[in-house]
Amino acid sequence: MSEKETNLESHNPVNDIDFYYLIGILWRYKVFITVFTGVVGVLSIIYVLVATPQYISYISLYPITKDQGGPLKELAATLGLGTKPEGYFLPEVLESRRISKMVVLHEYKIVGFKDSINLLQFWKINDLDLPESRKMEIALATLSGSLRIKDDKETGLINLSIITSDKNLSTDMVNYYCTAITEYLQEALNAQINKSIKFTKDRLLEVKAELTQYEQDLVNFQEYNTKIVAPSLSMEYRKLSNQIEMSRSVFLLLEKQVELLKIEEVRKKPVLNILDKADIYDRPVKPTKRKTVVVNTIVAFILSFTIALFKEKAASHKVIDKIMNEILRSPK
Repeated sequence: MSEKETNLESHNPVNDIDFYYLIGILWRYKVFITVFTGVVGVLSIIYVLVATPQYISYISLYPITKDQGGPLKELAATLGLGTKPEGYFLPEVLESRRISKMVVLHEYKIVGFKDSINLLQFWKINDLDLPESRKMEIALATLSGSLRIKDDKETGLINLSIITSDKNLSTDMVNYYCTAITEYLQEALNAQINKSIKFTKDRLLEVKAELTQYEQDLVNFQEYNTKIVAPSLSMEYRKLSNQIEMSRSVFLLLEKQVELLKIEEVRKKPVLNILDKADIYDRPVKPTKRKTVVVNTIVAFILSFTIALFKEKAASHKVIDKIMNEILRSPK
């Protein structure tokens, strides 16, 4: 082996670790490390036993596709989102203040409460001596912390989950999210249909008036020119007839459009596909008892051993004495 390789091996960090020294520190500070680790472990056990369990409920949604008729596509076009694939705006709607306020103010039947209550009452935000607007902001922030939305851009699948301290409430909230967004989309779609009906009816009246006027003009033309035969009169007659036919075609088209819009107004279109419905899960997701105790105990052991190591190094180099001397040294 060359001298260079020998030097490299001698400076290998692995070779610089003195395991006997570390074992010695572990033995010398065994009481401190054991007590520190044991206290943290016991506190972790107490925490997982007394901590309020948190339950999750989730639901999987698919947006309506083109092949399914597409009220979402129509609504997206109305909102200026026509260039985006269907459903990509749904997470934004789910996280909107409008939908969130509906979820907060909706009343849920919760175990332990005689009457149905909303989330302001469940989270005891109503008990705070604050303005109503501030209470709502706190409730919305709390709801946002409990809500999780995952949006798959490729498939369009949306996973919505809620975590609360009541398993039935989590399920009811997830279900009501679907109800709230369905009502909102239906309302927005119906509002657009009503605007279309109004516009089409107004245009229908205009075309009807035009058609009546054209028909009257043709009657007057025939009465004034019954005994006159001339090429120019024939051309004028054809012109009036064409205007009547065109207006009549537009009038019939608008009549059909009004009827179709009226049918669309009363017909309930699906706006969401529910892939996995919300279920009640009896097993809490927080706190994870075994994981919490094990992780906290391991971290406490590593931290106590690190503290012991630094204390040993500080003592060997008299770091504390030097610091104290610098602090206590009188200025010249």
